[in-house]
Amino acid sequence: MTDPNTVDCRGLTCPQPVINTKNALQGATTPILVIVDDEASCINVRRFAESQGARVDVEQQAAEFHLTIEPGQRAPAAEALPAVCSTTAARNMVVYISSRGMGRGDDELGAVLMEAFLDTLSQFKGDLSHAIFINAGVKLAVQGSPVLQQLRQLEDLGVQLLVCGTCLNHFGIKEKLAVGSVSNMYAIIETLSKAGRIIRP
Repeated sequence: MTDPNTVDCRGLTCPQPVINTKNALQGATTPILVIVDDEASCINVRRFAESQGARVDVEQQAAEFHLTIEPGQRAPAAEALPAVCSTTAARNMVVYISSRGMGRGDDELGAVLMEAFLDTLSQFKGDLSHAIFINAGVKLAVQGSPVLQQLRQLEDLGVQLLVCGTCLNHFGIKEKLAVGSVSNMYAIIETLSKAGRIIRP
């Protein structure tokens, strides 16, 4: 049986190792061991833990990194690097999605990043009020989309998913809408105008 103080993040992609570490550290009073198999994940986990005032010792074993994290060893530095999975309050936060991928340059990579982005949004459930989908972004909310599970999870958390009806009609996929509700430009602008913060992936 796996030691309950061990957080095994091998095979997990960013940002899941940081999220799992964050969850394990909440209320922890004894050291935890985090195992990752990616150097970038090692750096991110260490940075996050240290930003929370924990002491971190790293040991590399072949292609794996074992991070022993001792919580509450010191007060968080006033000017520490930003936490990787910070949950800084942003009341009435709205996400505005206008494409199927995140960023530009490689469509396949963009799709992977978008899936990770939508998966991570659930960590901000207390701050996020709406997700708006326009242009090619509406294709994420229809049948066959690879991120329907993530979007349904957001909807279950109370996030309103507004999907542009004009865009659905343009692509001929309105009848394939699988999550969220058909919206219009007035509702979209009204939502954006009342947003405390708008995020565009």
